[in-house]
Amino acid sequence: MNFRKVGLIFASFIFLISCKAEEVEIALKAEDIFSAAQGEEQSVEFTATFSIFGELDDEQRVQVNALENILDEYMDISDFELETSSMGYTVTIEGEMPLTSNTDVKDPYFLNATDSDILTGYTQLSLMTGDKFDNLKSDMQAINFMLSPDEFHPTKFKLKGKSIQVVAPAVEINGESYLLYSQEIDGRVSLSFKGGAFDSVGAGFFIKKN
Repeated sequence: MNFRKVGLIFASFIFLISCKAEEVEIALKAEDIFSAAQGEEQSVEFTATFSIFGELDDEQRVQVNALENILDEYMDISDFELETSSMGYTVTIEGEMPLTSNTDVKDPYFLNATDSDILTGYTQLSLMTGDKFDNLKSDMQAINFMLSPDEFHPTKFKLKGKSIQVVAPAVEINGESYLLYSQEIDGRVSLSFKGGAFDSVGAGFFIKKN
């Protein structure tokens, strides 16, 4: 078996088992978080990027197209883009997800904003999976039993707010990591969460008005 064939098999295997995004980027406004915590339903924009090394063959292209159809059924998707290069291919998905104080949500993914019972006076913002996540997972596995979405992915929140206090655990900001980040924000900040416990519980932080 030559090295090219080994490489194609390896690339196919990576495609089948790696449904973890390189990063999910979510744009947020502090005022929308506070409004959602008070019961006003909101929606936020997200971008998810999946990068796969290796050549995209016809079978994989069919699977990518099938995934696009499934995501359109379960999520509010505005754009699904497939780009190829000499190194591999990238799938970029853009859309919206709910921002709500409810936890009984049908969408596969949503943001939950509630009054924190840990930090007095703060609102807790958490990325969560909804009722349809298991159905989404099942339909993706129907394409191939090894093709299954991860529950949570590396996540970056691009937060904009005026005179707000942000507290975030185990977060990366501008390339610097913090065990516990606490800072007043007057403008924009990007908070990145990945690995460890976030693979199981999802990203999140605490926020309040100053």
